[in-house]
Amino acid sequence: MKTIFFILLTANIIYLLGTLYFSTKPIVPPPVQTNPGKITLVSPFENCLIWGNFYEEQIRYAEKVLTESHPNLTFNVEKAGDTTMYWLYIPPYPNKDTANREINKLRNIGVVSFRVKDDAQWENAISLGIFHDQKDAMKQLNEIEQKGVSQAKIENRPVVLQKIVIHLSSEFSKEELKTLTEQFDGTKLVQDKCERL
Repeated sequence: MKTIFFILLTANIIYLLGTLYFSTKPIVPPPVQTNPGKITLVSPFENCLIWGNFYEEQIRYAEKVLTESHPNLTFNVEKAGDTTMYWLYIPPYPNKDTANREINKLRNIGVVSFRVKDDAQWENAISLGIFHDQKDAMKQLNEIEQKGVSQAKIENRPVVLQKIVIHLSSEFSKEELKTLTEQFDGTKLVQDKCERL
């Protein structure tokens, strides 16, 4: 009985010493601070240019022009709000050939602001412009009617406005985009702060 007791006691002591020896973690010294006075916090905001507000087709064209003229520029498109705009159009024709004949007639009388819509509801309709102000749409309608176009209509359209947020590098400036933005009626370019990418 004493022999078993001493064997078990010896086994427990060996087990305890083994676990203490193999389970000790190496002591890691604390990290050394190098130049703690030179640590600077980076602002979550950066300088950017905000170019807006664009409607439907206008935003796609603006993105294309911006990418072609400044291929290294970083930008993203964001929602700017909702509004109602006034669409001046000629209702859809039964087929594309008829719409094309009407487009040629419009060209001959000097109406140049049009295009055939290609989505399901408006396929073969002719767009004569989209306006922020109803008075401008009415003025254009009157001018077109005086040229003999009687089937044009104005429709109120809810429109999602979008803006282009251009993230700036130090060597890029607002002046470089000014001539480009002047090509897009109803848009403006402002410098502001935006979230860093």
